[in-house]
Amino acid sequence: MMSQKNTPGNTMLWDEILKAIVDAMPEQLFPLIKEVYGKDYPKGTPITLLATESSTYREAPNAPPGSRLSDIALLVNGAEYYHLECQMHKDQDMVIRMVAYDLHFAMQYTVAEDHEQGGLVMQFPRSAVIYPEKNSHIPDFLRCRIIFQDASEHIYQIPAVKIQSYSLQEIHEKHLTLFIPYVLLRLRPKLDPERKNPLEKKELTAFVDKVMILLKDEVEQGYLTQQEYDDYINLFRRAAEKILEKHAEFLMEVDRMTKPLIELPSVLQKRLYAEIDSLNADKEALATDIEALTADKEALSADKEALAADKEALAADKETLAADNKALTIELADKNAELARMRELLEQYHIPVTA
Repeated sequence: MMSQKNTPGNTMLWDEILKAIVDAMPEQLFPLIKEVYGKDYPKGTPITLLATESSTYREAPNAPPGSRLSDIALLVNGAEYYHLECQMHKDQDMVIRMVAYDLHFAMQYTVAEDHEQGGLVMQFPRSAVIYPEKNSHIPDFLRCRIIFQDASEHIYQIPAVKIQSYSLQEIHEKHLTLFIPYVLLRLRPKLDPERKNPLEKKELTAFVDKVMILLKDEVEQGYLTQQEYDDYINLFRRAAEKILEKHAEFLMEVDRMTKPLIELPSVLQKRLYAEIDSLNADKEALATDIEALTADKEALSADKEALAADKEALAADKETLAADNKALTIELADKNAELARMRELLEQYHIPVTA
């Protein structure tokens, strides 16, 4: 029997939303990593997405042997490994699958020689299971007590991230923006018209309005680029299409609030003219910079020529000084020789020689 995790059409969209976010904007995982593990990575920290493949036999023992990729596996800053899975429903076997995934991950990426105690050593990744849908029966941690052949024990424990336990305010304060495509799931129980207090259009409108304000504020604060904002809006709309597929009025309201505004021709023309003016200004500024750089280059060339001329002049002065020194040396030698000859003559005629 196929698990809830892999039931076709049941959770595939929610898995794909998470994978889309991580693939397009992997730094959006940093606030989640900080929330779960207390590890704070600055913007620009290198991220490498990894592929991990493991056997599917445990999930479907009656099916032909096969393999599957883990949801999210990554290497951060060249040293820290992380593994994330997206799971919609409580599944007691989930912790066993995580043990298998993490063991395979460690074997694939971290096996090394143990220089301290000999043999080999491998390290499990920091793992977590993300639960998009509300379920009060999901524990805060998934645990499995592992007893080894020498009777030693280890508690394998990983955190369960329950998205619906975070209010929109908490999501905003902690910048857990990757939760946004999933927040409409908290309204799904109220879509049942037989409930005591079913969802009303004004409640949906107010909720979506808060989401839009949150995303716009993330852009203004520099936590999202405009492109990332657009990506989140697109994923939010995809989630709405799935959740509200049988509630046309609600879906139209979300569509109205999130679709791009239609630009009138006059507004479009004004915006295009402004962009053209900005491009022309940038072009002129670049031309000015090029002229300045050219002038600087010519000035440097002139300085180089002047330095070369000074060098030649110094070399000439050096040669002149050397010639003058040689001439003075010869002249001094001649004078000393003349002085010695005069002394000999004076001594020959017995004339006293004074100093």
